[in-house]
Amino acid sequence: MSLTPLDILNGILGLFVVIVSLILGLIVLSKYFKNRNKNFILLGINLIFIASGWYGTSTSFVVALINNSDGLALEMILLLNFIPLPIGLLCWSGFYTNILLKEKQKLFLLIITLITIFFYVVFLFVVFTDVSQAAIKISPVDTTAGGNRFLSIYIIIFIIILLFTGIHFSLRTMKYDDVEMKTKGKFLLFAFPTFAIGGLLDSTFPSYEVTLILFRLLLISSIIGFYIGYLLPNWVKKRIIK
Repeated sequence: MSLTPLDILNGILGLFVVIVSLILGLIVLSKYFKNRNKNFILLGINLIFIASGWYGTSTSFVVALINNSDGLALEMILLLNFIPLPIGLLCWSGFYTNILLKEKQKLFLLIITLITIFFYVVFLFVVFTDVSQAAIKISPVDTTAGGNRFLSIYIIIFIIILLFTGIHFSLRTMKYDDVEMKTKGKFLLFAFPTFAIGGLLDSTFPSYEVTLILFRLLLISSIIGFYIGYLLPNWVKKRIIK
């Protein structure tokens, strides 16, 4: 498989999503070392791993670009894409229940953990027995669903959990009298639906130049929204709260 112009665009945009997520996630994670608040660990890992659905294809793009090859094997692409993703959801669930659902935290986290374990068992079994049932490799930077729709179902479940808990958290945050908290809530209320829409469309629609640019811009915008909503950096305070 040689890289077409569409593959190159796909790879560059996917790589950009991953890099933005990694940089901003590390910034959030670093806040833990300043105030020792463990919630920043959860939020930082969440922000890094939330873009893991593009880890495999982005890495495959770099490999294909350097070696003029087919990129990574499909199994490796899927492992990179989906092994970190449930961890990101677990971290978000830990933060969400720490703040809003402390009395039911154990039950909520137990449910998310059981879903995660079930996913890993089925996912690894399918990948290492008949990977074509999980996905089909279209190009070094693109895959499509295989005969088994398990991955598609998990993505939908992932998005639903993230979306509903995220909107709930955002709306509750906006109820605070504090201006900074209200501003954080507004950015998060933008980020969660935008990520859900961008991620769902990017994983289901065929790749064309226009759709790639549009969907990846939605994803990048949502990741920046998460970062601002989690930290509310000073440059935002000066421009908006003033």
